[in-house]
Amino acid sequence: MIGTFGRHLIAVPLLLLAGCSPDVSKPGVSDDLGKLRGIIELQIPAKSVRWETFGTPEYTGGVPGPTFLITLVAELQADKSWFEEQKDPTGSIYIAPESARTWLSEDLRQILDKDRGGKVDLSNKANCRKFTTTLKKTGEPLEGFVCSRADRILLHLTIWSEQ
Repeated sequence: MIGTFGRHLIAVPLLLLAGCSPDVSKPGVSDDLGKLRGIIELQIPAKSVRWETFGTPEYTGGVPGPTFLITLVAELQADKSWFEEQKDPTGSIYIAPESARTWLSEDLRQILDKDRGGKVDLSNKANCRKFTTTLKKTGEPLEGFVCSRADRILLHLTIWSEQ
């Protein structure tokens, strides 16, 4: 049994950890486009979205370890003309190992699964472009990429990195 002093010893490190990374959302998949727009400046004219944020390494239970990266992955139903206006190549980008979320459409999931945990230039491999935006709460710039398949757009953004 943990006494009052022991509880404080556990709570203090947890509070410190909570302050080390931005509050982007509670874990889990969301279809809330408004909530996503409340987290990032989303210039994509989306009709609907499914999205999720997660840490790397991803917490799967037990004692949480240090997180060195927070990623946002989204699949948006959007007007294809917006994507066709995007011209900047992705350049060398890092794809978090956990990015290929099970809820993504198979073709979009394969883009992320193929090069997970590595740096890759998707410009010529998949129909992908560089994507930059800002975090609403702080105005901090964010970088990632978007890929297009029919009327669907895959969005992969690094929300926070310890680097």
